[in-house]
Amino acid sequence: MPNEEKGKPIYKKWWFWAIVAAVVILIGIGSSENENTMKEVSSNNTVTSEPKIKNVKSEVTVVDFSTMSKEDIKSWFNLNKINGNIYDEYSDTIAKGNFISQSIEANQIIHEGDKIKVTFSLGKEPTTEQKNALKKAETYAKTLHMSKQGIYDQLTSEYGEKFDKESAQYAIDNLTIDWNLNALEKAKTYQKSMNMSKKAIYDQLISDYGEKFTTSEAQYAIDHLEE
Repeated sequence: MPNEEKGKPIYKKWWFWAIVAAVVILIGIGSSENENTMKEVSSNNTVTSEPKIKNVKSEVTVVDFSTMSKEDIKSWFNLNKINGNIYDEYSDTIAKGNFISQSIEANQIIHEGDKIKVTFSLGKEPTTEQKNALKKAETYAKTLHMSKQGIYDQLTSEYGEKFDKESAQYAIDNLTIDWNLNALEKAKTYQKSMNMSKKAIYDQLISDYGEKFTTSEAQYAIDHLEE
């Protein structure tokens, strides 16, 4: 029997398989320990996200806009990051250009980005006759480059537009025109189309039988004519 044991292949011997079993058990134990170690490391390295902090908008104390100009109000809106708007509307009781109201009263607390509406007066709403006079006046001023007095006379003339004086005055008061530039445009016409001298142009600009510009407007025109 002992000789037969010696002649067996090594994989048929009992002690070979005992060694293999022992090695497998040791490998299994090592793998389990490594896995537990990795889990502990992973657990320890977990980053806990901090709660997000919401943007806190700054508080703003509303001021009294009634004593401020439109430009100052706009600057205040920008400085305090307020979503503010300025409106104009007709008023039977408040004169043109004056403050009417603000949507949030002074000394109230608001936050950046909040909305405020500030309203100014356009004065009394014009009549249809006044609106028509203004449209005519704008045509004379922008197309024909007439003077303020010349437009008024044309609006009220029996040989012109025949508007009443009140409507004509409303039109003049509500024109947004640079009268110096109108005088200059008229002067250019006389200089290029009629070949007139500067002295003759000046006289024509201020004449009651001519363009009826003021002396300062006429002088501005002469000073800015080409040589």
